[in-house]
Amino acid sequence: MSTQLPATNHWQTTWQQRQGADLFNPQALALESAQEFMRSYTQVFRDQLQSQTILLEKALGRVLSHPIIANMNVPTANNSAMDGYAFHSEALLQGSKVRLCVIAKQFAGQSLTPSMASHFEKNRHAVRIMTGALMPPHCDTVVPQEWVTALDDQIEFDSQRISAGDNQRLKGEDLRLGDTVLSQGRILRASDLGLIASMGFANVQVFQKMTIAYFSTGDEVTAVGEPLEDGSLYDSNRFTLLGMLSRMGFDLIDLGIVRDQPEALKQVFLQAASRADVIITSGGVSVGEADFTKSIMRELGDVAFWTLAIKPGRPMAFGKINSPNNEAVLFGLPGNPVAVMVTFYQLVRDALCYMSGANDYSPPLMQAKLKGDFKKRPGRTEFLRGALFRDEHQDLWVKPNGHQGSGILRSMSEADCLIVLSANVAQINHGESVDISVLNGLI
Repeated sequence: MSTQLPATNHWQTTWQQRQGADLFNPQALALESAQEFMRSYTQVFRDQLQSQTILLEKALGRVLSHPIIANMNVPTANNSAMDGYAFHSEALLQGSKVRLCVIAKQFAGQSLTPSMASHFEKNRHAVRIMTGALMPPHCDTVVPQEWVTALDDQIEFDSQRISAGDNQRLKGEDLRLGDTVLSQGRILRASDLGLIASMGFANVQVFQKMTIAYFSTGDEVTAVGEPLEDGSLYDSNRFTLLGMLSRMGFDLIDLGIVRDQPEALKQVFLQAASRADVIITSGGVSVGEADFTKSIMRELGDVAFWTLAIKPGRPMAFGKINSPNNEAVLFGLPGNPVAVMVTFYQLVRDALCYMSGANDYSPPLMQAKLKGDFKKRPGRTEFLRGALFRDEHQDLWVKPNGHQGSGILRSMSEADCLIVLSANVAQINHGESVDISVLNGLI
């Protein structure tokens, strides 16, 4: 998709006018400010998204470009919620024991017969019925078969165990004709596919899928399967990015490892920008002599280079890269493996969802009690890897992993959540509540 993105300097000026010049501080940009910056910067891309029609079976994880409007009532008619006996609730007035005569059977998928209505007496008759079967005329309640004593064509049950209207699914109870069932911007889940299918829709309209190019940078980075030289390390970040992006369902272009050579980096950026909507890199965004990402970004496009007020993940680049035929949004992530994952989940993931047209994309924070004490530097948001557990009272607790270094990738594999310590917090004591971001379903 060819999109003209805004210039960063112009956007910075607008930001300062709206929020106050002291809020936009490139030396320590707050997490929330960075998230809003990304949304505003990519709004043009979001506004120009194209719609396409795809088969329902291909729609899991895609973003609705048009709302789903109910074209029918679901259920289409009153039906039974379980196997049992349908009867009219007036029969409950007989007393503690209800005795009825079974005059017919009604199976799921079977039409109602006119004779059933003409012969039915409310205080005397019942119909044997199966789950999903249409409710016979004059019936409004179903007693489960487990509660019934049956002998020949007679049934008996305790009237105190059931109330009028029990176990009946009403017409339109799930969906009503004309209702907005799913809104534009919905990221489709498994339950949504079933809901759409229940109305008979074979196709859905979704926003076009973004294409994302990604690569690692650095002379010290070695491809897996190759001999490892002294001072080098294997390229784990590219596989982490592959996993995180694959879960989101984007079309991916793996551009491998790019060495710390300005011309090589420049050519790969141009190639990526010509083929993709988004470029994601790892490494090369700190202040070392061989970190060229920032300077190449400025040469080829636009850059907002931040020292974020978060830990881990302090250095991060964001902006765009221009090629002769396209502009691509760039996320330049840190090189440390844990910082890659933290910045992805706290910044990049939400930004990609927003660019995809999604309206509800941030996983909710939960709360747990902190095991142990913890001190931090105020003024920055910190993310600790943690393990959840419940005590004997079933209260939810979280224990920080022992190793919190940003290069210890194992700590992410052993964690099931991130402990989120807000910028204004300096110390948290044992047993105090903390916010947690659950990683299950993301990692």
